[in-house]
Amino acid sequence: MEERKDSKNILVIDDSVLIRLMAKNILEAEGYNVEAAATAEEAMLKVKNRKELFDLVIVDINLPNQNGFEFIRKLKSEEKYRDIPVMILSADATAPSIRQAVEAGVVEYLIKPFKAAELVKRVVKLIGYIKEEDHYPELKELLKKEINRAKRSNVNLSLVLAQCEGKIRVEISKIAKQVKNKLRDIDTVFEIDKNTLALVLPVTGANGAVVVIKKVKGKLPGKWYFGISTYPDNGKDEEELINFAKESLMKEISNLKQETAERKEI
Repeated sequence: MEERKDSKNILVIDDSVLIRLMAKNILEAEGYNVEAAATAEEAMLKVKNRKELFDLVIVDINLPNQNGFEFIRKLKSEEKYRDIPVMILSADATAPSIRQAVEAGVVEYLIKPFKAAELVKRVVKLIGYIKEEDHYPELKELLKKEINRAKRSNVNLSLVLAQCEGKIRVEISKIAKQVKNKLRDIDTVFEIDKNTLALVLPVTGANGAVVVIKKVKGKLPGKWYFGISTYPDNGKDEEELINFAKESLMKEISNLKQETAERKEI
């Protein structure tokens, strides 16, 4: 991902490839610049070699060689990082660990497994919201109307989020028109931002949404990822539907990237 000058910088430290990919993808999708490290030693090198300070450090407790608490103490011994917020992201939810985190100066503690929306919420609380102007508010209005229709008729409604990896050479509006030509008149293709589309599919369950994805996938330029949510199974209102689709999208991105990374290691 190309680093944005007006963004904020986050360092994620976790020995799990999947967690690193998930956190990186979730936060980069919100406009943050994210670097990742597998060990405390690698993370400290990134801290010392970087000219600009990280605005937030997210670290697991259980790391190889040097645990997260040892890393935090070393980080906080650097005067310039004394006031930089540190968040724990760990499966360890024991009282002694939480107490030790507070004593080390940790300001947030998120327990694995975590939801994308919860991670973003904690990060926004600590360093603010960065995302470029998008059209999620308009999508929410559209979904609200469609959910009311689906509720009255007792039918399903599906939302598909489609996100392109990297920059798109073709304008997103042109891609939206191409996709719309492959769908029904009652379906809506909505432009979220420069590389994300939302497909609102009335009277369509999850299986139907998968069929739609197969239909449009070959017409999209570049590499695309998809997330699906269906009313009422995955959400009772527009907020829940969007969050579930985002979670689904991020899981697909992380899983596919992990598979690619594992193939390269073989």
